[in-house]
Amino acid sequence: MRVVKLLKPIIDIAIPSDVISEAPDEREAIRKIGLIGRGAGIFQVSKIIIYKHALAGGNDRSELISRNLQYLSTPPYLRKDLFKLSRELRLAGLLPPLKTPNHASEGRPERGEFRDGVVIRWDGYYSIVKIGDGVYAKVPRPMPLGTRVVVQIEAPTNREDTYRAHVVPRDKLGIYWGFDVAVMSLRELLTSGAYDSVVFTGREGEDISNAMERVINALRTERLLVVFGSPRNGVDEILRAEGLEDLLGKHPFINFIPGQGVETVRTEEAVIAVLSILNLLRSLGTKPSHRT
Repeated sequence: MRVVKLLKPIIDIAIPSDVISEAPDEREAIRKIGLIGRGAGIFQVSKIIIYKHALAGGNDRSELISRNLQYLSTPPYLRKDLFKLSRELRLAGLLPPLKTPNHASEGRPERGEFRDGVVIRWDGYYSIVKIGDGVYAKVPRPMPLGTRVVVQIEAPTNREDTYRAHVVPRDKLGIYWGFDVAVMSLRELLTSGAYDSVVFTGREGEDISNAMERVINALRTERLLVVFGSPRNGVDEILRAEGLEDLLGKHPFINFIPGQGVETVRTEEAVIAVLSILNLLRSLGTKPSHRT
């Protein structure tokens, strides 16, 4: 198993439900979704939230976006078990390989190794969890069929393809394990109190060269949410339409790409550009401060 040290703070990103509204066709839309997923995986994003908002109108494609991102984040050996044939996934073959650490399943697992799995049956005292192609784990606790879990290998059993293991909560792994996906309204997201800090991004925001200290302070917290605008509307416009404009004064609103050489920066491009800057800053050792 490839072990990747978990960088702090934990970063989640929020993208609008109409993020693919300007894609000329569904094939290009899927490619855009794939680029967002790749950017999230490259820079250790913990969760991608697709937010619904008042200006999306008929361009809301949250179901298509979430299903394809969920499919992309799932290890290939589990996809047939967790996803049924659907219209949303008919072009999922266009999604790029992700290969985050939870996708690795080559060979037999070793003692102490983590594996992503899904409960496929109940065998007396044990849940049987699929953790690879033709590889299974026996977990001594009842769990519903179809439950997705992370297990840690303890030892082989008397069957060559099966191992004893126990479930480990994902937030206790201490390593990067790929991203989750969620859909919710922007108001619900920003008023949930789930984040220590929030950063809005957009061309109308403050030049990052003048706001570096504010960004670094955001990175000194435990969990950071980075919010992106849509192809048609900036974050500031969306917040005003939602009656949340007061949040623009409460949280940093940053232009991470000053002097851009193109007329518009696509959201999938902005995701990679912004996360690369944040990744550099947190890799330099910005220490999180604990809430009192």
